[in-house]
Amino acid sequence: MLKKDIIIYFNRLDEYLYQYFANIVECHLSFRVLYCRLKGETNMDTKLVLTIIGSVLSLIGVVFISIPKVVNEKTMSNLPSEAVGISALFRAANGGLGLALGLVAIYCRNLPPEYAKTVILSLGTGFIIVNAAIVSGKIRGFDDELPIPPMIIFGILTILAYYTALN
Repeated sequence: MLKKDIIIYFNRLDEYLYQYFANIVECHLSFRVLYCRLKGETNMDTKLVLTIIGSVLSLIGVVFISIPKVVNEKTMSNLPSEAVGISALFRAANGGLGLALGLVAIYCRNLPPEYAKTVILSLGTGFIIVNAAIVSGKIRGFDDELPIPPMIIFGILTILAYYTALN
């Protein structure tokens, strides 16, 4: 009888905390994940996807921040010497945005699946916007060729995000 009472108590405590403090108390989120796993539910899909997205964006961000001139030399070989400094500045700023979004994804890994899917869907939509901006640069005549590697990276992340968020 004591075991049943403890389970009932934890169920009520979990419901109370989930209703009122789920967005505020990170401790409860960890408790909720543990509770869901004990019940046989899982949110590993969203956690894994947020880890992948966060890691990729953070890695890109760190590289862009730490060696922007080298990245520019590899991606834009015909860059005029007077544009090297300003392009490195913008590359580093883009790295900061990538790192910031990567950290957001990593910090959201322990959210309940319904909240995590909203974050993942938002990131996936953002990746579509990034690819559209890259394509628009070609259409508007900013460069003669499209940068294929980032388009592939963001395309894969978009598919991964939408597949996870909409299932």
